[in-house]
Amino acid sequence: MKNLFGIVCLALSLHSLSPAAVWAQSQKTFQTKYTTIYYDADADINDFIWRLGGQKLEFARDPQLASYRIDRLVDQVQALLDMFPANFQIVIYLHRGPLTANEAAYYEKSTKIIHVSVDYASDGVVAHEIAHANMEAYFPIAPPSKVQEILAQYVDKHLWSDY
Repeated sequence: MKNLFGIVCLALSLHSLSPAAVWAQSQKTFQTKYTTIYYDADADINDFIWRLGGQKLEFARDPQLASYRIDRLVDQVQALLDMFPANFQIVIYLHRGPLTANEAAYYEKSTKIIHVSVDYASDGVVAHEIAHANMEAYFPIAPPSKVQEILAQYVDKHLWSDY
Protein backbone atom coordinates (compact mmCIF):
# COMPACT_ATOMS: atom_id res chain seq x y z
CA MET A 1 0.00 0.00 0.00
CA LYS A 2 2.83 2.42 0.85
CA ASN A 3 4.51 1.73 -2.51
CA LEU A 4 1.26 2.41 -4.34
CA PHE A 5 0.82 5.63 -2.36
CA GLY A 6 4.37 6.67 -3.30
CA ILE A 7 3.74 6.01 -6.98
CA VAL A 8 0.45 7.92 -6.91
CA CYS A 9 2.13 10.81 -5.07
CA LEU A 10 4.95 10.91 -7.60
CA ALA A 11 2.54 10.89 -10.52
CA LEU A 12 0.30 13.53 -9.00
CA SER A 13 3.20 15.71 -7.89
CA LEU A 14 3.88 16.19 -11.58
CA HIS A 15 0.45 17.81 -11.63
CA SER A 16 1.30 20.07 -8.63
CA LEU A 17 -0.58 18.20 -5.87
CA SER A 18 1.39 17.64 -2.69
CA PRO A 19 1.61 14.13 -1.16
CA ALA A 20 -0.27 15.43 1.90
CA ALA A 21 -3.08 16.71 -0.33
CA VAL A 22 -3.28 13.36 -2.12
CA TRP A 23 -3.34 11.49 1.19
CA ALA A 24 -6.03 13.79 2.58
CA GLN A 25 -8.23 13.32 -0.49
CA SER A 26 -8.25 9.54 -0.02
CA GLN A 27 -9.11 9.63 3.68
CA LYS A 28 -12.19 9.99 5.82
CA THR A 29 -12.43 13.26 7.76
CA PHE A 30 -13.87 14.39 11.05
CA GLN A 31 -14.26 18.10 11.79
CA THR A 32 -14.47 19.64 15.27
CA LYS A 33 -14.33 23.23 16.48
CA TYR A 34 -10.50 23.19 16.45
CA THR A 35 -9.49 20.20 14.34
CA THR A 36 -9.78 18.42 11.04
CA ILE A 37 -8.84 14.79 11.53
CA TYR A 38 -7.95 12.50 8.64
CA TYR A 39 -8.15 8.72 9.14
CA ASP A 40 -8.44 5.47 7.17
CA ALA A 41 -11.02 3.39 9.03
CA ASP A 42 -13.70 3.91 11.65
CA ALA A 43 -11.64 1.75 14.03
CA ASP A 44 -8.86 4.38 13.84
CA ILE A 45 -11.06 7.26 14.97
CA ASN A 46 -12.74 5.05 17.60
CA ASP A 47 -9.38 4.05 19.08
CA PHE A 48 -8.12 7.63 18.97
CA ILE A 49 -11.15 8.96 20.85
CA TRP A 50 -10.86 6.11 23.37
CA ARG A 51 -7.21 6.97 24.05
CA LEU A 52 -8.16 10.62 24.64
CA GLY A 53 -11.11 9.95 26.92
CA GLY A 54 -10.33 6.64 28.61
CA GLN A 55 -13.68 5.10 27.69
CA LYS A 56 -14.68 3.15 24.62
CA LEU A 57 -16.85 5.14 22.29
CA GLU A 58 -18.27 4.24 18.92
CA PHE A 59 -17.67 7.39 16.94
CA ALA A 60 -20.55 6.81 14.51
CA ARG A 61 -23.07 6.65 17.37
CA ASP A 62 -21.95 9.80 19.15
CA PRO A 63 -19.86 12.20 17.04
CA GLN A 64 -20.77 15.10 19.37
CA LEU A 65 -19.11 13.37 22.32
CA ALA A 66 -16.09 12.57 20.17
CA SER A 67 -15.86 16.23 19.13
CA TYR A 68 -16.19 17.32 22.75
CA ARG A 69 -13.32 15.05 23.85
CA ILE A 70 -10.97 16.48 21.23
CA ASP A 71 -11.93 20.12 21.70
CA ARG A 72 -11.81 19.79 25.48
CA LEU A 73 -8.19 18.69 25.13
CA VAL A 74 -7.39 21.78 23.05
CA ASP A 75 -9.19 24.01 25.57
CA GLN A 76 -7.18 22.47 28.41
CA VAL A 77 -3.86 22.99 26.58
CA GLN A 78 -4.68 26.62 25.86
CA ALA A 79 -5.72 27.21 29.47
CA LEU A 80 -2.50 25.67 30.82
CA LEU A 81 -0.36 27.77 28.48
CA ASP A 82 -2.62 30.83 28.88
CA MET A 83 -2.32 31.22 25.11
CA PHE A 84 -5.44 31.59 23.00
CA PRO A 85 -4.55 32.18 19.34
CA ALA A 86 -7.35 33.62 17.22
CA ASN A 87 -9.04 31.18 14.82
CA PHE A 88 -6.88 28.29 16.04
CA GLN A 89 -7.18 25.23 13.78
CA ILE A 90 -5.21 21.96 13.78
CA VAL A 91 -4.93 19.27 11.13
CA ILE A 92 -4.36 15.78 12.55
CA TYR A 93 -3.48 12.67 10.56
CA LEU A 94 -4.10 9.35 12.30
CA HIS A 95 -1.76 6.46 11.49
CA ARG A 96 -1.39 2.84 12.61
CA GLY A 97 1.87 1.56 14.07
CA PRO A 98 4.90 3.55 15.20
CA LEU A 99 5.76 6.76 13.40
CA THR A 100 9.17 8.07 12.37
CA ALA A 101 11.82 7.18 14.96
CA ASN A 102 9.19 5.18 16.93
CA GLU A 103 7.36 8.30 18.05
CA ALA A 104 3.77 8.18 19.25
CA ALA A 105 3.09 11.60 17.70
CA TYR A 106 4.85 14.63 16.30
CA TYR A 107 4.07 18.14 15.10
CA GLU A 108 5.38 19.00 11.67
CA LYS A 109 6.11 22.75 11.67
CA SER A 110 6.48 23.11 7.90
CA THR A 111 2.98 21.76 7.20
CA LYS A 112 1.38 22.61 10.57
CA ILE A 113 0.14 19.03 10.85
CA ILE A 114 0.08 16.74 13.87
CA HIS A 115 0.72 13.08 13.05
CA VAL A 116 -0.54 10.60 15.65
CA SER A 117 -0.08 6.85 15.95
CA VAL A 118 -3.43 5.53 17.09
CA ASP A 119 -1.68 2.50 18.57
CA TYR A 120 0.61 4.49 20.89
CA ALA A 121 -1.20 7.78 21.55
CA SER A 122 -2.51 9.07 24.85
CA ASP A 123 -4.21 12.29 25.86
CA GLY A 124 -0.88 13.56 27.24
CA VAL A 125 1.00 12.78 24.03
CA VAL A 126 -1.62 14.49 21.87
CA ALA A 127 -1.80 17.48 24.25
CA HIS A 128 2.00 17.81 24.02
CA GLU A 129 1.78 18.11 20.23
CA ILE A 130 -1.22 20.45 20.42
CA ALA A 131 0.92 22.64 22.69
CA HIS A 132 3.56 22.89 19.95
CA ALA A 133 0.91 23.82 17.37
CA ASN A 134 -0.67 26.31 19.77
CA MET A 135 2.64 28.07 20.47
CA GLU A 136 3.44 28.28 16.75
CA ALA A 137 0.03 29.89 16.15
CA TYR A 138 0.19 32.22 19.16
CA PHE A 139 3.57 33.87 18.73
CA PRO A 140 4.40 36.01 15.68
CA ILE A 141 7.94 34.63 15.98
CA ALA A 142 7.95 31.17 17.52
CA PRO A 143 10.04 30.65 20.67
CA PRO A 144 13.17 28.51 20.38
CA SER A 145 12.47 24.78 20.16
CA LYS A 146 13.96 24.12 23.63
CA VAL A 147 11.56 26.63 25.20
CA GLN A 148 8.65 25.08 23.30
CA GLU A 149 9.66 21.62 24.46
CA ILE A 150 9.75 22.70 28.12
CA LEU A 151 6.26 24.22 27.83
CA ALA A 152 4.91 21.19 25.95
CA GLN A 153 6.30 18.87 28.65
CA TYR A 154 4.64 21.09 31.27
CA VAL A 155 1.30 20.62 29.48
CA ASP A 156 1.76 16.85 29.33
CA LYS A 157 2.62 16.67 33.03
CA HIS A 158 -0.15 18.94 34.30
CA LEU A 159 -2.87 18.18 31.75
CA TRP A 160 -5.55 17.13 34.23
CA SER A 161 -3.98 18.32 37.49
CA ASP A 162 -6.97 20.54 38.28
CA TYR A 163 -9.27 17.51 38.63
